[in-house]
Amino acid sequence: MTSTILVVGLLESDSGKTTASIPLVRALDLVPFKPRSGHNVWLHYDHTRRCVELGIPVSRDATRLLRAAGVDLPPTLVNPFHRVWTTPDVAKAVESDVSLRYVSSRPDAYVLLDRMGSTVRLYGSDDLRYLPEEATRMLENCDRVEERAEEPSPEEIYRVIDRAWRRIRREGPALVESLNNLAVPWPGVLRERGVVVAVGPGVALLYDLRDYARAVETLSAGREVVTLNVLEVLEPLEVVRLPPLSREERADPRKLEESYGELVAAVRDAL
Repeated sequence: MTSTILVVGLLESDSGKTTASIPLVRALDLVPFKPRSGHNVWLHYDHTRRCVELGIPVSRDATRLLRAAGVDLPPTLVNPFHRVWTTPDVAKAVESDVSLRYVSSRPDAYVLLDRMGSTVRLYGSDDLRYLPEEATRMLENCDRVEERAEEPSPEEIYRVIDRAWRRIRREGPALVESLNNLAVPWPGVLRERGVVVAVGPGVALLYDLRDYARAVETLSAGREVVTLNVLEVLEPLEVVRLPPLSREERADPRKLEESYGELVAAVRDAL
């Protein structure tokens, strides 16, 4: 099997992409790939501490998929781009007599860093005066840290992802997990052949990747599109019902593989 499986989410968050991806990488011997990800150091503090242990800012989903797949690959290869941001510093606004509404409306202004491969772009700001101390201790195993003012362009990010993808494809058939509810995590995946698995609570919809790519290219017009917009113009190959699972069941890869056996069989038949 040389096909690619692209897993996308129907919802902006908590669609269940990683829960569905784990049994697929295990049962179908796939190499996991999470091109883009990010986390908030406050809202996902437990994961911030995990990144400190690893010495790199990395996707929680990517580390889970790596463990499930049992492949010996660097997390920075499986997850080439990861962004870390923080919550606006309300105390700074109060001290400076700045509107709290203005502060809270600028989430893009509070990006701390971007990791692109093993290189980190670190963004400094006078607005960020109170952070968990761990935020500055996630970079010990990164090759290079650059203090920069500007964030990378989409084209720069895509080039980093493309380089990682070429290496991943040499390892074997791959599963690509998208970000949030984006129809594609980066344009390069649209050149592949395989199956798309669109996941939402209690359901997975299967599509041919080439048909899906044509729909994305028609709708995108140079901008990123969300999954639901693409699916409105396509008919699924198959609809698979997914059983509800407890937290303990979702944490056990073997139980996940058993519970999602119908999905595994449907994807195998579609390849």
